[in-house]
Amino acid sequence: MKLTGKIHLLRLDFQISLNPNEKIDRFVNCIIIFGKKITLIDTGTKSSLLKIFNYIKENGRDISDIGTVILSHSHPDHIGSAAQIKNTTRCQILAHESEKNWIENIEIQNKERPVPGFYQLVDQPVKIDAFLEHDLEIQADENITMKIIHSPGHSRGSVNILFLEDRILFTADSIPVKNDIPNYDNFHDLVNSLDCIRTRRDYEILLTSWTPAITKPKDVEMFLDEGERYLKALDETVKNVYAGEESEPLDFCRKAIVQLKLPDFYINPIVDRAFKGHRI
Repeated sequence: MKLTGKIHLLRLDFQISLNPNEKIDRFVNCIIIFGKKITLIDTGTKSSLLKIFNYIKENGRDISDIGTVILSHSHPDHIGSAAQIKNTTRCQILAHESEKNWIENIEIQNKERPVPGFYQLVDQPVKIDAFLEHDLEIQADENITMKIIHSPGHSRGSVNILFLEDRILFTADSIPVKNDIPNYDNFHDLVNSLDCIRTRRDYEILLTSWTPAITKPKDVEMFLDEGERYLKALDETVKNVYAGEESEPLDFCRKAIVQLKLPDFYINPIVDRAFKGHRI
């Protein structure tokens, strides 16, 4: 999808294997900026490489034009093709310093955050060439200035990216989608980051990793309201359920997911870890 003459949004479909007999369909967005050199924001999973390269070629450019890859955070559906892209193009990889360990050592990430089918999503680490800092401005091309906004919560080093001239805000995974898997590093930071997104007045188009572009002010407001209500419902349920001692691992998580009427496969260590953060 062409957002402007040079800024494009590319949907990357993939599957997560819950077990040998069950898979779920997911997708994630990648932003491609066609400047003199190409800038990518996020790279999908390892299976996304061909779609990214083909899209670039379909737009009359060569993959050797890729100069920079910005990673909004370290999760496998965002960094999955980064190593392959860097090995092919010798581009620069940029990310927040707090994401370094999980980007440069995926074994540590898999141990600390065991996503089902992890190595089907990413199987190579990649070295970060430079760190992103809050309020850093990056010139992707003439009249395309990207401002980095540190937005912790989904992960410690998650960043949002504001395209200053085009008034486009990319929030990656910072806005929860109603009934989607509760997946965040710090609930309280996530609430604060969501509030910062709501109170900003410097964007007109909202981009996320999980939705089409949201272009109407009313739709932006509705999407933010829905995310806030979902977080509130999660918080109320979790604080009610996570009290005392568990009778067995994931018992509290199971009770919370049942009360919230969410899918059974949400009962897992990643969601349990997110829920436990509500009590801090």
